[in-house]
Amino acid sequence: MSDSGSKPSGQQTVVNNTEPWGEQKGYLTTGYSRAQSDILDKPTQYYPDSTVVPFSNQTEQALGMRESRALSGSPVMGAANQMAQNTLQGGFLNSNPHLNAAIGAATRPMVDNFKTNVMPAIQSGFSGHGRYGSGLMGQQQQQAGEALTRQIGDVGSAMAYQNYGDERQRMMQAGTLAPTYASNDYQDIGQLAQAGQVREAQAGAVLQDDINRYYQEQQGPKDALAQYMALVSGGGYASQTSQKPIYSNPVGTALGMGATAAGVAGTLFGQNGIWPNRRT
Repeated sequence: MSDSGSKPSGQQTVVNNTEPWGEQKGYLTTGYSRAQSDILDKPTQYYPDSTVVPFSNQTEQALGMRESRALSGSPVMGAANQMAQNTLQGGFLNSNPHLNAAIGAATRPMVDNFKTNVMPAIQSGFSGHGRYGSGLMGQQQQQAGEALTRQIGDVGSAMAYQNYGDERQRMMQAGTLAPTYASNDYQDIGQLAQAGQVREAQAGAVLQDDINRYYQEQQGPKDALAQYMALVSGGGYASQTSQKPIYSNPVGTALGMGATAAGVAGTLFGQNGIWPNRRT
């Protein structure tokens, strides 16, 4: 410990050596040697084969069927679209093949009643008065026939009007369904796009595998060197040199030097010295 205000009189070199435990040295030597042979000389290699799982036969078949269906479309949807188009264009207006049969069925009781009741009653009435075949009889038969014709016409017109209205209603319904039918076309497009996305994802996985392999080849030697340096430089075994100042007491030093000088003088000039003090 130096006195306050004192200055160092010199420098002392101190060397501290840190070494591993004696029994440990052999293992360290082996480890350093293996670091060279097993790490630096043998960088980590990328897996030699592809890391991408290929499509199974079932997946390939399903994708092929999906693409084929998407390209050809649904025959059911094609028929539905055609039906909707024909309806919107009025293709079924006044073209009901069963309308005449329906009118005939509705008016048949009128015709039967005319034949079995109206006409025989007219004929019987004029016959009973002796005027069968007269002009008045013919006039009444004509009027009865015209009445039947009007009745049949009214029924037919009403049924045709109803049929027309029903078909117009179907046209309106087809109009409201048209956007849905049109959007169905995009389902096929969407299916094709999804199939393409699956294949693009597979292709991307293959590409990523190639990219990873490429960068592994670049990074492998660097990683190996980093591991090697971490191993060979580990442990902190080294020699450390430091300089320490030397402090001395000036007074004590002077006294010590005086005592030393006095001792030397006594040795040289004392009673028993080399040159004793002689008096004449």
